[in-house]
Amino acid sequence: MTAPRKPTAPHGPSGAEPSKSKSHPAPADHPSKDHATEPPAGGAPEGKEVDPATTSPSPASGAATGTEVTDRLRFELAPEPPYHSPSIRGPLVFLAILILLAGAIYPGVVTLAADVVSPVTPHSLSTLLGENVSNPALFWLRPSQIDWQTFSGAGGETPYGPVDPALKATTLHYIQEYGLGNSTVPLDLVSPSASGLDPDLYPDAALIQVPRVAHYSNVSVSVLWGLVNDSTVAPAAGIVGPTYVNVITLDQLLLQQPQMAGAWI
Repeated sequence: MTAPRKPTAPHGPSGAEPSKSKSHPAPADHPSKDHATEPPAGGAPEGKEVDPATTSPSPASGAATGTEVTDRLRFELAPEPPYHSPSIRGPLVFLAILILLAGAIYPGVVTLAADVVSPVTPHSLSTLLGENVSNPALFWLRPSQIDWQTFSGAGGETPYGPVDPALKATTLHYIQEYGLGNSTVPLDLVSPSASGLDPDLYPDAALIQVPRVAHYSNVSVSVLWGLVNDSTVAPAAGIVGPTYVNVITLDQLLLQQPQMAGAWI
């Protein structure tokens, strides 16, 4: 007869006998709570009070001090550009271009355009300005208060008033000078223009001079009448402006006649 077995303690899941818990001493590099911890790097020596304003935080703390923020912004912000004094190169270039345009190109273009619109004759006469024509064989212009001097200033002389006795005396002098004492004289022939340089007359002021011009030029009256008609300018579109005769153009045509060879204005 066999003896009964003794009851055994229950085994763990693996069937192994559970080991008894044993206390292990703390590692040497991990001091226990009973021992004083070492001060952080950069901190105050042991036994002294730590100043938070001068102590650098631990890299693991995750908090940035004001000094670190300032240093970070200093590297992130763009550097201030260097100061440059204002340059005068731009204004000088602009001034040079302006002088070139206003002093050379513009006058040249205007001169070329004037030569096309009003060609200059061999005697340097322009059809845009009046001349002091005194040759009795040519048609004369109306009087000029500035004697056709371009740079004297238009209107430089004060005209006589309508009741000024000098106006009547001057008008009678002009009538005698034109040899028209026994004729009804057109007003524009014996009165100055506003500019003093106007080369234009009404056709009747040119036709009334035909007898004198025919006498001194030996050109027939019929030819002179034809020249006046050829030089007459009609109003633009038939309604804009008056009908007039450019005396300079008329005299240029007259100088082309064989009887006027060698004559000039």
